[in-house]
Amino acid sequence: MNTKRKEAVLNTSKTTTAAEGRDLVLTRIIDAPHEAVFKAWTDPALLKQWFSPQPWTTPKVETDVRAGGSSLVVMRGPDGTEFPNRGVYLEVVKNERLVFTDAFTKAWEPSEKQA
Repeated sequence: MNTKRKEAVLNTSKTTTAAEGRDLVLTRIIDAPHEAVFKAWTDPALLKQWFSPQPWTTPKVETDVRAGGSSLVVMRGPDGTEFPNRGVYLEVVKNERLVFTDAFTKAWEPSEKQA
């Protein structure tokens, strides 16, 4: 029997994609006073109460609510695994507008996301 051996050749290349034009913008109209909604998104004690869906919890929240300030929201799963979400506030107009990302950390360093 004549057995031929085949060798696979693996070509690897790095592909990069520009992020320009890939913003995800979520807008919600909430029937509540502006002050209450702003506080719910910026007060660590309030964020801990509602941020994670049950049975998950939010054991740690840090906020530096100013343009360029950072945030940290840690979600904990039922098995105890923690998922830190670090972000940067891009625009802050108290009780009117809050623009932030959870894709960056201080000094605009990309955060490490699990695949």
